Amino acid sequence: MLSSDHGRSRRFGVRGFLFVLAATFGLAACTVQPLYGPTAGGGRVQATLTRISVQPVNTRVGQQVRNEVIFQMTGGAAISDPIYRMKLSVSSKEVGLGLTSTDASPIYQIQVAATYEVTKVDTGESIVKHTARGTASYSRSNQAFANSRAKIDAEDRAAGVVAEAIAIRVAAAIARGS
Repeated sequence: MLSSDHGRSRRFGVRGFLFVLAATFGLAACTVQPLYGPTAGGGRVQATLTRISVQPVNTRVGQQVRNEVIFQMTGGAAISDPIYRMKLSVSSKEVGLGLTSTDASPIYQIQVAATYEVTKVDTGESIVKHTARGTASYSRSNQAFANSRAKIDAEDRAAGVVAEAIAIRVAAAIARGS
């Protein structure tokens, strides 16, 4: 070890220590709380999520998103005495991703978008309004049933991604006390 190397490691040690010290003070200002813990008003987020009614939708993919959102929020329990109402609008489309030498696209992507708004039942005040998006890909073959089943599976996977994003954002809004 050269004498100049010793000074360099010492400077790095001081700089490293100062960086860790600054990061510690920076993180000390953050207020982190569990998502499903008590809310600012003292209630529990999970108990509040079971009181959100989700309005019916009219498409298969929309129904899949709705079912997943309800399950994410209630865990399968029945919705009792709703204090919030969620309006849900779901759209989906299929997009070809790759072209082969025969100009057929064997790989497709399902894109699902859900616009939702959660309002208070008694006042109509909006708690959260947003659009969640999810995608899932699938491959086509020369078998018709396999293609239709692969498309349905991809729609279900994309709907699950969208539903999870919705449930997390709604839970966060409730935890903030909005």
